[in-house]
Amino acid sequence: MRRLLPLVLLAAIGCQTGGDPVEVVIPRGLSTAGIADTLLAHGVIDNPGKFRLLARVLGFEKRLRFGRYRLRANTEELFVLEALARELPAAIRVTIPEGYRLTQIARALEENAICPAVEFEAACRDRSLLELLGIPGRSAEGYLFPDTYEFETGSAPADVIERMAGRFREVYGGLRADAAPPLDDSQTVILASILEREVVRREELATVAGVFVNRLRRGFPLQSCATVQYALPAYKEKLSVEDTRVDSPYNTYLRPGLPPGPISNPGREALKAALSPQRTDYLYFVAEGDGSHTFSRTLREHEAAKRRARQGG
Repeated sequence: MRRLLPLVLLAAIGCQTGGDPVEVVIPRGLSTAGIADTLLAHGVIDNPGKFRLLARVLGFEKRLRFGRYRLRANTEELFVLEALARELPAAIRVTIPEGYRLTQIARALEENAICPAVEFEAACRDRSLLELLGIPGRSAEGYLFPDTYEFETGSAPADVIERMAGRFREVYGGLRADAAPPLDDSQTVILASILEREVVRREELATVAGVFVNRLRRGFPLQSCATVQYALPAYKEKLSVEDTRVDSPYNTYLRPGLPPGPISNPGREALKAALSPQRTDYLYFVAEGDGSHTFSRTLREHEAAKRRARQGG
């Protein structure tokens, strides 16, 4: 129910009209006056003074939320205030970066009032929903495609997951049609999720994929730092030797083969690399300080590369 307002304000509010859709970005920390000016510049409202007055009198000033909105031109100021305070459904554009984990996606959705993080994570582990969407494993991790989406605030988590998983199927299906993958689909997604977190330079994705495939074929442990980071209770940028000994099925230093599931949600380039790894005889690589890797064919070459990396080249 709309709050009771002074008669002078009731007379000024009128009805929501609304015209063509308009995308508006409200930066974090922008003042109410700044928001009003932004909305005026985009043609969403035509009376910034009225917007500021309603915001102050009705207590909206501290409840307006930043974000990328799809509003309508020539909309009544009160309706815009309620949308920016997330009291009315608002269309929000959210970008999910490549390599985000399920928990990171959940936080991004909650920050934009699309759905609560706890509910989203629970839905991502709902076996009946996973079966309905054709997602193998115990969660939707790996199958939530990183992209820019438009969701309404207050969306059902299952609807959000269905949309992201549908986008994954669309992209993956297109890439797979042109590939002859060395692994099955589930394994390919797991490998892509590791590549997404392991590789900084995009031009090295296919080479690292080739190294991992070679190690899998020979029964060597992958020894991926990214999988150990996933296994730890809290993320660590730099791992210690002790970290690489953590007892977890995701610790590929201790366990050969791929981990039991994806460790992130890979984007198009990582999926493409996992589907079509570079044919190479490399078996090892070591990270350099600039994000690149030095690749080696033998353990002797690899040990020498590690010494050079420790010495700074």
